[in-house]
Amino acid sequence: MKIIELSIGTHARLTGYLHEKSGEMTNIEAYPAMLVLPGGGFRFCSDREGEPVAMAYFAEGYQAFVLDYTTVTKKPDATIEDPMQDIVQALRKIRSRAEEYLLDPHKVAMIGFSGGGHLAAAVTTHCEEKPDVLLLGYPGIVHSDLRALDCPDIPERVGPDTPAAFIFGTRNDTVVPPVHLLTFAAALNEAGVDFELHIFRDGVHGLSLASSLTSNGMASNINPVFSAWFPMSIRWLKEKLGDFTIYGVNDGRYGRFSIDKPLGDILEDPRAAQILADLLPMLPAAAEKNPFMKEISIRQIAGMMPGMDGETLKALDEQLLTLS
Repeated sequence: MKIIELSIGTHARLTGYLHEKSGEMTNIEAYPAMLVLPGGGFRFCSDREGEPVAMAYFAEGYQAFVLDYTTVTKKPDATIEDPMQDIVQALRKIRSRAEEYLLDPHKVAMIGFSGGGHLAAAVTTHCEEKPDVLLLGYPGIVHSDLRALDCPDIPERVGPDTPAAFIFGTRNDTVVPPVHLLTFAAALNEAGVDFELHIFRDGVHGLSLASSLTSNGMASNINPVFSAWFPMSIRWLKEKLGDFTIYGVNDGRYGRFSIDKPLGDILEDPRAAQILADLLPMLPAAAEKNPFMKEISIRQIAGMMPGMDGETLKALDEQLLTLS
């Protein structure tokens, strides 16, 4: 893992947790990205909704970023435009360095919690630079309930170009009641924008991952039912952004041969052996010198030998799968 830190404007900082290229992950050419906007009532950026959330998405294969955006604590005369511009700059920075950061610039997700959720929703409805998909955890949406700053109206600005959204919160949240989530969902529905909404029956405001890690030692911040939002979001993200290539599985085909079968099994069949010799001629010879290689799959071998790129493995797998 590589960690990067960048200054955004005068008061904001972007921290990235990045996967690096690996010979054992040849099916991954680029990772999706997740930009995390912590809550904190525009006064600070909550640590509980920052790095732990980013690392959870990192573990699921995301290039994860946390934006410590401008707040009134850092800049007393700050307006809502300050953190909104921080977010716009962060999105642009992430996309402009897609090759360097090994990410897909068309698969950039953004998640915001509480006040960070308001900012995420505001940027996606008021700014040209938007994430490809949006996730909102107990977000402040309704203008009349947000008094910390002169916040922009959000539901009125929802349109067909608003990204698909995954929204979650609790029914008895007294800080951000369900009306905020329902109002935004209704606006998305009216605009014909895809969304998924989860309002859990019980839970206080600011639960984050709802685990002991993010509890700050408070039992009320641990909620196993609410914590289900995270795996639900992973499933939703795969539906919206796609998954990593899984040779021979993504297209629904299941053949006798594939790159996940032992090399020895492939070499025993003349047709499969010929395909292998055409695409990776070094493997049969290497297997003769090292019989152990016949006991493991070509995918496993790819992690040990140079010169076996993802495109070649994909072509090999597709041809092997045609054999019955």
